Amino acid sequence: MTKTKNTAELILDTAQSIVQDVGFNGFSYSHIAEKVGIRTASIHYYFPSKEDLGEALIVRYRKSFISAIDQIDSETQNNLEKFRKFILIYKAPVQECCTCMGVMFATDLATLSSKVQEGLAHLFTANLEWLERVLDQGRRNGHLNFEGAANVRAHQFLASLQGAQLLAKSFRDLSRFDMIADGLISALT
Repeated sequence: MTKTKNTAELILDTAQSIVQDVGFNGFSYSHIAEKVGIRTASIHYYFPSKEDLGEALIVRYRKSFISAIDQIDSETQNNLEKFRKFILIYKAPVQECCTCMGVMFATDLATLSSKVQEGLAHLFTANLEWLERVLDQGRRNGHLNFEGAANVRAHQFLASLQGAQLLAKSFRDLSRFDMIADGLISALT
């Protein structure tokens, strides 16, 4: 890996950590520069504007999400187990008293560039399509039992996990996330 890629990735890692803690509007390049130990001009070299940084963050986050759900699909055919593993994706940031970047971007939606908004929509669509597919398969295979349309249940599941993150972060209490996640799993069996 070149030094350029390492620096750009370090900037993205740092920016993601900050976004997941305080939101996209809660920081400036100087915050990143201080944490990384570089000048703000160096950040502008890789990401000329904050919008460019936001676009890179959401694209990278979506790719990471796609990789995570592909891994879940490769690890198990049991749809209930897939949901348990999916919940762990949403639980990980909560363990650091943060929320997922999608939730944090959504809270800043009105101030984001159209490309970041579009990227966020693609991220949520990927979540919902996967959830709906696993719900449909699970009901057909007998792994899951629920009433109503799978697309409605997918929206409810995603919204519940996102809300669970916000509640857990607000109360600084991981058990609130776990309580909601356990209820989601119980509702599918």
